[in-house]
Amino acid sequence: MTIPTTVDRATLAQAVAAGVLAVPGVVRLSGGRGIEAATLYPGGKVVGVVADDQAVRVHLVAGQLPLGPLIQEVRAAVTIALVALGAARVVELVVEDLELDQLPSGVPETTATIAAHPAVPPPAGRRQPV
Repeated sequence: MTIPTTVDRATLAQAVAAGVLAVPGVVRLSGGRGIEAATLYPGGKVVGVVADDQAVRVHLVAGQLPLGPLIQEVRAAVTIALVALGAARVVELVVEDLELDQLPSGVPETTATIAAHPAVPPPAGRRQPV
């Protein structure tokens, strides 16, 4: 089923890209792996946003952990862009990569907690290091 809309793909992809790039923690949009993830239009393309009549798929590189809250913010930004254009679409998000140099320095709390409890036995089937 096609969702009717009067918004052209170029306008839609550009609005979505601008909204996503404004979210703190998004380093950049990504062209994906293999076949380029982009919306093509006469005279240009928007890399990292694939828009058609039914869905919008955003490929991004994150520079923030945890990913859950970042994904929620990105989804909200995409939804705001779509609503502003009156374009109902299914939203798909793909985190292509994580920029480690964009992350805050220091040991994440979960790693520190695990390291603080060395008495925890290894998972079944794994040998304890000598």
